[in-house]
Amino acid sequence: MDCELLYMENEHFSLVDALPYIDTQLGAAEVAQQVKALIEEEMTQFEPRDYLASLPAPELPFLNSSNMQEEFSRVSMRQPLGAIDQKKYEIERPEGEAAEDEESWKRIASTAQMNLEYTRIKSLNLELLEQWGKKAWIAHNMLIRGAEKVLGKEATEIRASREEVNKKRKLDQVSCGNDLRKLMRELEQYQQDNSQVEQAVRGLESDLKRLRDFAIERGVDIADVDPMAIPESEMDTK
Repeated sequence: MDCELLYMENEHFSLVDALPYIDTQLGAAEVAQQVKALIEEEMTQFEPRDYLASLPAPELPFLNSSNMQEEFSRVSMRQPLGAIDQKKYEIERPEGEAAEDEESWKRIASTAQMNLEYTRIKSLNLELLEQWGKKAWIAHNMLIRGAEKVLGKEATEIRASREEVNKKRKLDQVSCGNDLRKLMRELEQYQQDNSQVEQAVRGLESDLKRLRDFAIERGVDIADVDPMAIPESEMDTK
């Protein structure tokens, strides 16, 4: 798959352009309201498309596990989250027939051993925390500060790179804006010149028609100087 940006998948994407550094009229409140109204009108007729259809699905082994799928099913069915089952930690002496069952006593013994192991681990963690907690926290803070410096340096470089891109865009757009304004002035001048030429042509055509009519009234043959003029004999025939 080619490294194509998502917006390039839109038809006629090349026709969409923006010059925010020179299109200052877009900052006007009236123009902003008009743009917003046009966008809202377009959205009412807009058919959403799947912009991620061409991209491969991400691999999410954790979310695809059976436990997560069961949890997703519970959430989709709006079922409440079950509380933690503490019964497996309770130790109750078997009574009645269970008191004579060896397996019942084994389960109780296993539960007691599990609780003792949990207690031993808690005690061990407390001892480790007492002995190494301060040093571990200091070392952790040093790592965090080191990571902060590295990330801060990367963020500064990214901001500087972004600023360079924005400066280049601004310079390019300002230069382009000067060319556009020059071309606009030339267009306006050409339109004005064309309008003056058309007005002058209409005046000459009016004078020519008046002279032709005057020649016809006087019976003067001007075919040698004005081939487009209709001779008087043809006028009589018509």
